[in-house]
Amino acid sequence: MTIRYAFMGTPEFATIVLDHLESASLLPSLVVTQPDRPSGRGRKLTPPPVALWAKERGIPLIQPTSCRDEALISALIELRPDVIVTASFGQYLPDVILSLPDKGCLNVHASLLPKYRGASPIQSAIMAGEKETGVTLMLMDNGIDTGPMLAKESFPIDDEIDAGALNLALAELGGELTARELPRYVSGELEAVEQDESMATETKRLRKCDGCVDFRKSARDVHNHIRAVSPWPGAYTFLDGKRYKLLRSRVHECGIEQCGEPGEIIVRGDRMFISCVDGVIELLDIQPQSRTAMRVSECAHNFDCGAIFRST
Repeated sequence: MTIRYAFMGTPEFATIVLDHLESASLLPSLVVTQPDRPSGRGRKLTPPPVALWAKERGIPLIQPTSCRDEALISALIELRPDVIVTASFGQYLPDVILSLPDKGCLNVHASLLPKYRGASPIQSAIMAGEKETGVTLMLMDNGIDTGPMLAKESFPIDDEIDAGALNLALAELGGELTARELPRYVSGELEAVEQDESMATETKRLRKCDGCVDFRKSARDVHNHIRAVSPWPGAYTFLDGKRYKLLRSRVHECGIEQCGEPGEIIVRGDRMFISCVDGVIELLDIQPQSRTAMRVSECAHNFDCGAIFRST
């Protein structure tokens, strides 16, 4: 089946979706992504992953600063797409684009809608302690992830998985779902189902300060926070005025007594535990300020039992 469509996306999540579409012989006729951005210490202009993907395949590419860009709208009008597919694009589509394709605009969203609409569905699901998430293929309207749903696929959230790994897993799942269901949607086989607004939850865009760990929460909540903000913005705390990144942890169920106030360090041989409001977490990987990441087993001896990690 030949489908004339434009694809809009930006990071690795979107390229994984594109890989699945390519494997299903469903290459887009046009790719739209964000402009090149400064990156790294040298602040060199770097193209987003989707731009590289399109260039490698010789697919026409547009990188507008705004979705109201006249060149973008003209290119879409000239293309006359059956449908537009978006995945982690990073810009909201105006009505002029939403209404352009005969079959509308579809989005691959990384949650089981209507839960976790918005900018950080993966991180929010982990932070909330969810045991399951997934992807939803949905029709877009002018709201934020509020349109009718076409298909869903669920995925279990393992207690050790972080947001970075879950992002890649959901991209694979979303790619499989889109490659399978896009032809069925275009041929009229899928029925759109309205979202239940009473079940809707919203998520916010994460900021750097959202990485700060609050040990006044439960051990489970602290562990979920650490893995939810990995790799960005990254969990961090302070000890003696120095910043430490907390890279990997687990909830310690038994065998270690709680030690005083939240944030207090417990060292047992080459292992380190941190007191929370209702128990302890075991810290597995850490990155001291201005140093490389390391296993706690390699550096636990450098920490004093009774010292306290603080938020400032």
